[in-house]
Amino acid sequence: MKNALQKLFELTSQIAREGVSLVPRVVPADAPFVQYQHYPKGDCIAPVSKSRWFYHAHKPEEREAGEHGHFHLFMPLALFDGVEPYYQPPAKLPNGKKTQGVVHFGALSFGIDGMPMSWFTTNYWVTYEYMMPAEAIASRLRRFDMTGAPGDPLVNDWLTAAVQQFHDPIIDMVRERDELLMAKKRELGSAVFENKRVEILSRQPFDL
Repeated sequence: MKNALQKLFELTSQIAREGVSLVPRVVPADAPFVQYQHYPKGDCIAPVSKSRWFYHAHKPEEREAGEHGHFHLFMPLALFDGVEPYYQPPAKLPNGKKTQGVVHFGALSFGIDGMPMSWFTTNYWVTYEYMMPAEAIASRLRRFDMTGAPGDPLVNDWLTAAVQQFHDPIIDMVRERDELLMAKKRELGSAVFENKRVEILSRQPFDL
């Protein structure tokens, strides 16, 4: 595979030539954009790696300044066989749906100008994930690969290259997440993972 930074610049140049950023490639232009709804419906899942993402947005007052929405990025639970999670979801989620076997390692926010803004991590209750230790994520993150996933291949290739290029900053960010979580856990116990006041745990700028 080409150098991730080179690939990222090639894909970004293609975006510039075509005049269509990642967000309009994901959010249909012929229907209203619905807050909290997953785009695409059912998430985008790679057929081989089982890596996945979805894009959505919160209410304007809950967004980062200048943010339109963000991509949530996941690896499959199957990669973490034998690893004890910090916390895990019940068999059924609060909305009655069956739990997905996913490990969330970060999210990437995009501005209203269509440009990437920052990476960030979230608490368990945001995505109802199997929350894995940072070092387990660190040894597996290079296996995030959206090749062959449905939808616009440019979006999938761009997200794959972005995660590869920002591999080390993402791991640093997940380690910061763990440090804050463990500090909060000493104060609040396991209730910290479902505490709605503990949401964004760490952040890194998208800075090339």
